[in-house]
Amino acid sequence: MTNNGKGTDTFMISVIIPTFNRGYTLAQVLDSYYRQQFVAELIIVDDGGSDKTAVVVDEFVRKYPRIKTMYLKNEKRQGAPYSRRRGLLAAHGEFVLFGDDDDFLEENYTTVCLNKLKSLPADIASGRHFFRNAGENVAEAIARFGQGSIDVPPFDFRLFYINTDAKFKSDVELPFTHAIYLVRRELVLSYEMDTFYSRGNGFREENDIQAKIHINGGKIIMTNDTHSVHMHPSEVQTGGQRVGALAKLFWSLYYTAYFFKKYYKPIMERQRKNGCYFKGIIIYSALTLLTFPFLVLKEKRILRSMRKQNA
Repeated sequence: MTNNGKGTDTFMISVIIPTFNRGYTLAQVLDSYYRQQFVAELIIVDDGGSDKTAVVVDEFVRKYPRIKTMYLKNEKRQGAPYSRRRGLLAAHGEFVLFGDDDDFLEENYTTVCLNKLKSLPADIASGRHFFRNAGENVAEAIARFGQGSIDVPPFDFRLFYINTDAKFKSDVELPFTHAIYLVRRELVLSYEMDTFYSRGNGFREENDIQAKIHINGGKIIMTNDTHSVHMHPSEVQTGGQRVGALAKLFWSLYYTAYFFKKYYKPIMERQRKNGCYFKGIIIYSALTLLTFPFLVLKEKRILRSMRKQNA
């Protein structure tokens, strides 16, 4: 389905959201994307799902007739990188905002990110990204989060990982950011999206293209001035790239080894830090294995919470 909308001859921002059997979460978060400033086009790429995502999208087509909406469906599951690329090739905007099917955007998200791209200037801009607590609405979650809660660096160079709860003010420049980011369409099209991350939990798939841009001189900014709020884990139990705890451990190690082999050395060189790929993957693997029991306990607590809610 396509809604051609009105007054959309000149596109400013195209929103691209890959999804898989997440109609139930899209129904909750899509308003926050449609209501963003400068958004003239919204593209949902259904990765071969079997739920009612098409019905949900059709409801939003009717709800927001002035915004062009495209629903694209892969014949079979191809993975998030393929779906992002398909959306990118169909987009018309000068800028694209990559979104997720289980994240809410603060109402000023595109306004702030666009300002960062133009004024700093930057090549990629994102707000803060964090999980809301069970029972919180978006406004309550943002108020609680503030500027973070933990006194750690925003980026952990041992794990090549963003410390999402890190305390910091204003903007920070990072080697890569999370999945909800704004970028010029032509810049992303000039690099190939790596579809290697197509199975399991697809860990680090959104970071791959960002890391390519970074090591080629790109500036990537994360700002405190706006937020994307992930649903609480108990609200997102099916669809997407969810896997069990043991599978999550395997795929996280598997994809991190691949990602480190491609980017560890060039990122560390650009950051003027010493680093060895093999040492990096050993440290990452050791720390991940140490925290695995806590991951299992967390999954069990979430399942218990879900059972109580459904009782």
